Amino acid sequence: MSIPLRCIPAALATLIVVGAGPSYALEFPQTRDRGAPARGPSMATRGEICLDPQNRPSLTSLLPHNAIATAFGADTNIPMALWFYIPETVAAGAELTIVNELGDEIFQQAIALPETPGTLPIDLPRYQADGVTPTFASGSLYYWDFALICDPDDRGDDVLLGGGIQRLDASPDFLAELNAVANDPLAQAELYAAAGAWQETIALAASIRSQNPTAWAELLTSVDLDSVAAQPILGQDDLAGEVPARTPTATPNHSSDLQQLLDGINHSGAE
Repeated sequence: MSIPLRCIPAALATLIVVGAGPSYALEFPQTRDRGAPARGPSMATRGEICLDPQNRPSLTSLLPHNAIATAFGADTNIPMALWFYIPETVAAGAELTIVNELGDEIFQQAIALPETPGTLPIDLPRYQADGVTPTFASGSLYYWDFALICDPDDRGDDVLLGGGIQRLDASPDFLAELNAVANDPLAQAELYAAAGAWQETIALAASIRSQNPTAWAELLTSVDLDSVAAQPILGQDDLAGEVPARTPTATPNHSSDLQQLLDGINHSGAE
């Protein structure tokens, strides 16, 4: 089924990856915002009926300004999740929809809202229903639409967030660097951040937050999300100590120049 998404612009932002040497300050590289969707809510005409616009922080997607949630691996065993700060709300529920570049729906899930405000990670399926085909093909760009449902009988009241998500291939050189710090989640997070891979970076930062809250705060502050840095991660006890299951493997004969792939995002978004 092809469906239109309500928060996706004709073109997404360009990612500019800034090289960084090892340092123990977890910062995500600066990106250029060229018309990317806002990370805060886009309210429908009466959307404020379930979300007080005066409450801060408001509904927020935890993403850099480019609004593309990138993951850096050539297999499917990598963290694919979208992270949202959910404020106090009387909404009936939420719904997450993901479509491919053709507008075909590949995933939709009803989201039960938490009883208390906090940051909520929503895990995405790594495989389609057959258990074999990856949900997110490497290099392809997908669009997501998060709807806070104020009135189930009138979806025109939804409060909306939207953006993109993409899985990229890791080069052998990057994998070698990653393996060299296999027992150091913070150092791994820094490598992923320097490579522009948001998914692994935020997953690793969350996994060590209880031991190193500074790293989590540094990461969110570096992308202007300091307003939610001190908020609880819902299910934090389950996340503590977890890291991505294993290091991604490189695709044979595919060196994966990251900038070329990101240029491809630009091209596809502009069409």
